[in-house]
Order: sequence, then C-alpha cells, then structure tokens
Amino acid sequence: MSSHSDFSTGKISTMILKFSIPAAVSLLITAIYNIVDRMFIGNVNGSTALAALSICFPLSFMMIAFGLMCSAGGSTLFTLLRGKGDEAGANRAFSSAFLLTILFEVILSIVLLVFAPTFLTLFGVTETTYDLALQYYKIVSLGCVFQGLTFILCDFVRVSGKPIMGMWVTTLGAVTNIILDAVFVAGLGWGVQGAAWATIIGQVVSVVFGAWMIFSGRTLVKIKSESFKIDSAISKELLKCGFAFWIAQIAMGFIALVYNGQLGKYGGDIAISVYAVISSIMTFVIMPASGISQGIQPLVGFNYSTGHYDRVKKIFLQATAFSVGITLIIWSVTELFPGFIINMFGGGSELLEIGIPALRTNFIIAPVLGFVMLATTFFQSIGKPNASSVITLIRQVVALIPLIYLLPIVLGTIGIFYAQPISDLLATVLSWVLIHKEFKKLVQDK
Repeated sequence: MSSHSDFSTGKISTMILKFSIPAAVSLLITAIYNIVDRMFIGNVNGSTALAALSICFPLSFMMIAFGLMCSAGGSTLFTLLRGKGDEAGANRAFSSAFLLTILFEVILSIVLLVFAPTFLTLFGVTETTYDLALQYYKIVSLGCVFQGLTFILCDFVRVSGKPIMGMWVTTLGAVTNIILDAVFVAGLGWGVQGAAWATIIGQVVSVVFGAWMIFSGRTLVKIKSESFKIDSAISKELLKCGFAFWIAQIAMGFIALVYNGQLGKYGGDIAISVYAVISSIMTFVIMPASGISQGIQPLVGFNYSTGHYDRVKKIFLQATAFSVGITLIIWSVTELFPGFIINMFGGGSELLEIGIPALRTNFIIAPVLGFVMLATTFFQSIGKPNASSVITLIRQVVALIPLIYLLPIVLGTIGIFYAQPISDLLATVLSWVLIHKEFKKLVQDK
C-alpha cells in the first residue's frame, strides 16, 4: 500500500490538518456563496425576497439528504474495505453510491416538481412570498442530481488521499455560483431566478470536475465497466452507515419549516428573514468543525479497521481540540459584532431589532458543536451508525421541536431562538457519554 494512502503512519496533527484544511476551505467557500446568495438578494431585492429564499430552506436539505447519505455511507465503506485490503469491494462501494444517488435524486426531482404547491405550503410559505418562493423552488428542484453527485464525487476524491483536489470539486462550483450571482442578480436583475440558476450551474461545474477526477483514474477509485452497478449487499451497508446523515438533513429540513411556521406566527416575514440570516451565519461559524469532521473520517475509519485503536483515540481528541478552539474564535466575532453582520444582508431597523438578540441567543454555546459533530462522524466512521443516529435525533428532533413550540409561549419570538442552544447542550452531554463508553471498549479490545 502506498504511503499516501496509508493513514496508520505519520504525525497525527499533521494528517488532521492535511485532510481537514482542504475540507474546511471548501466548506468556507460554500458558506460564503450561500451568504453571498442571500446578501445579493437581500440588498438588491429586499427582505421579502430574502424571506422567499428562507421559505425554500427545507428544499435544500431534502436535496442534500440523499446525496450526503450515499456519499457518507459509501466513503465510509470505501475506507473500511481498503483498510481490510478489499480493493474490489471498495470500488463497488463507489459504484453503488454513485448510481444510488442518481436514482434517489431523479425521483426526488420528479416528486418536488409535481407537488410544488403542496411542498411550499408545508414549508410555511406566506401570501407575500409565494410567487418568489415558487420561482426559486422550481428552478432549484431541477438540480437535485447535480447537488447529490457533488457530495459523492467530493467525498470519494477526498478519501482517496487527495483532499486538496476534493476541495476543488466544491470550490469550482462555489466560485462559479458567486460570479453568476453578481451577473444574474445584480447585473441582469433576474432576482431569485438568477440566484437559482447560479446555484444549478455551479453544481454542474462541480460534477464535471469531480467526474473527470474519478473516471479518468486520478484517484484510488478504479472504475471497471463489468462491476459498475448497484451491489445489493454493499448498498445495504452503505445506506445503514449513511442513514444518520440522511436523518440530520431531513430533520434540518423539517426543522426549517417548523421554524418558518413559528416565526411567521410570532414575528412575521421579518422574523423569517432573520432566520435566513442566522442559518447562513451558522453555516459559516461551524465550518471549521465541519471541515475537521470530514477530514478525520478516512483517518478514523482506516485506523479502526486496521486495529490501531490508540491512534483512533488520539485522532479524535486532537481533532476536538482543533475544532472547539477555532470555532470559539469565529463565535466571538458573531457575539461581539452582530449588528455589523446583520447589516451585510440589507439590515434595516426591524431586522436589527429582532436579529441582534436572536443571533446572540442562537449562538450561545456554538463552540461545543465541534465536539458533537466529531462524535457523530466518529461513530459513522467506525461503522457504528446507530450512535450517530441517536445523537442526531436528540439534537434535531426529540429535544428541538418541542422547544420551538413551547418556549415562545413563555418568551415570545426570542424563545424560538433559545430552542437550538438548549437541544445542542443535551446533545453534547449525550455525545460525551457515548464517546466515553466507546473509548473504554477500545481499551478492552486492544
């Protein structure tokens, strides 16, 4: 096995940074283009258009869910099978993930387009935002396949020992999106339709580059026509490993519509616009944790499958220190300068009045999310997705949804923004308990 694909040797901190920095940079650029999307719309088209984009948040989560499930599950199996020396099985993991993603996303596009009014109603669309939301929704729904394949190709390029090229898979699409936002939204005045087309074209660019990397033999994935099909046994394990990520995305989509419904009830379109701003900023704040989480996945999976349990623990602990520390720095900026950040999205006195306390409240314990995200990835990486699913369900469903409904009864609109940090705290405690238990087991199995 070549040194560039053997993760059981080398300095741990260096390897974490080698794999995490490209992933974090890729996510940073993605976060920036999501923010730029909303900055252009908010400044050029106003708060109603910004609210229309927020209404469509659940759509994005649904599109991402299937691609992320297949990419996370497939890349996990790819790493674990490689660690066991099963190169043929590893390649079948890619083929199954790739083809399943196309199947799932095509079906999703059809369902979304056929039942567009129904879904928008479920998303909590208001009378004032319906037309703009429908325009954005219909165009973005056409890009489901490209959204899903972007995750597949990025993840498999990354776990093949080429984290920088994996970064470029998403980076090229993100940069394309930003440029086209400026052209379509600000230059040509296409509004939300321009933002939607910019998103799809950016995803197509990512898929073209990622496919070139994989199918031209530039990664550890080896494509053979006779084995390029959906393997039922591998698909079952793949979906099991990636299910926690599907839950997370579907839950976030469901939570987004719950938020929109409650915010519309207690604070109107302005409160929904605030949620759009906070969601964009949250992506940016947790970006380092997400990057490190993605970065350690092949390291943890490979070392676990080869029996290097001490190394597995060290990777997790060092990654946690990096994640929490960096997130703490970015979090400090959001707490100190909330007004400046909100003004980047168009601001306005009403948006600032609700937005400043909402932003500070929502991010109270954001730094600890680094630990929660790493814990979720850790269990998925070692082929124990049930723990990941439990953590995700507690954080995104079981605790959060009741809090979103109960807290505003007592605290008003601001109570809705207390729900997330409280559920995050519960998830943190649960994550610590499960990680502690697993570490004890690793010591016994050594």
